[in-house]
Amino acid sequence: MPRTIAIMGVCAPERRAYAERTAVALERPLHLLRFADLRAPHALPHPRPRSDAETVVVDLGSDVDLIHAIGARGGAEVEAVCVVDARHMIGDLLDDAPLVASVHSGDSRGDVGARARQAALALELATRIVWINWEQVPTPALAVQMALASHLNPAAIVRLSRDPLSDLRSDAVHEGEILERAGWVHALNDQHDPYMRDNRVMTLRYEQLRPFHPARLSATLDRLDDGAAGRLVRSAGFCRLASRPGILARWEHVGSAMWIEPLGTDDGRMGMGQELVFTGLDLSAPKLAHLLDRAALTDDELAAGPAAWAAFDDPLPAWPAVDSSIPDATD
Repeated sequence: MPRTIAIMGVCAPERRAYAERTAVALERPLHLLRFADLRAPHALPHPRPRSDAETVVVDLGSDVDLIHAIGARGGAEVEAVCVVDARHMIGDLLDDAPLVASVHSGDSRGDVGARARQAALALELATRIVWINWEQVPTPALAVQMALASHLNPAAIVRLSRDPLSDLRSDAVHEGEILERAGWVHALNDQHDPYMRDNRVMTLRYEQLRPFHPARLSATLDRLDDGAAGRLVRSAGFCRLASRPGILARWEHVGSAMWIEPLGTDDGRMGMGQELVFTGLDLSAPKLAHLLDRAALTDDELAAGPAAWAAFDDPLPAWPAVDSSIPDATD
């Protein structure tokens, strides 16, 4: 059994209760990790001393930095359990609420949609995903939820919870980097093969060699949020904006919230266009591709070059200065 069993989820009462039941069932200590425990951004308190053979259960608070918390406790070796309340899983992923109502400027926990982002991240980092209160949800709705979770994290074990011992009985995958568990990463690597499927749930990969026109992209995002291509739940990948040439950006979207943030400069060495993955319900692949293609540069715009692109109307949020360079394979 892994030395650390981390319990995650944005539904705090249900997550805490499940963590307590797990610790009692395993007869192991329960540790609580909350954002307030952190002495500095991305810093973690030292784990309490324990023998090498001892397994502990850690309840990760709703607003904890999950990537760093799991990484500090053993990374891929951690049994990362995401607790889902079946009564409102889809609602959690579409929630535009922040994680914390009042935070200092620059604290991403206060972003619009931060709670949905955390819900998606917990699903994507999990080695296993368990549903509680599933008895209260119709079977077709449960099938959609489990397929959606499997699309977001194809390697995770998905199961309707009966008790923690049963939930932990089957062996989970503990290989590779934890960030590579996400379904969008699998899709970009042509390895997306969800264990659970449903006709309503779809994951689509979109590629486009041309950069996006920022104003048309903004309008397209509004149309997609209105359901023009189906109900988008999660999208992620890499993109480029014509008005900000030479900068590779991370595209991240959950529900109605969108983040496009610079990763660094590469002067186009890593290509000019877009590599994006979209997961949602009742999606139309042709409509999605058509809308996104219309946001890309036209032939004339592409031929005009970066000097002309700099004059494009750009309503998207400004980026901080980008100084870091992205290394390529020869660096």
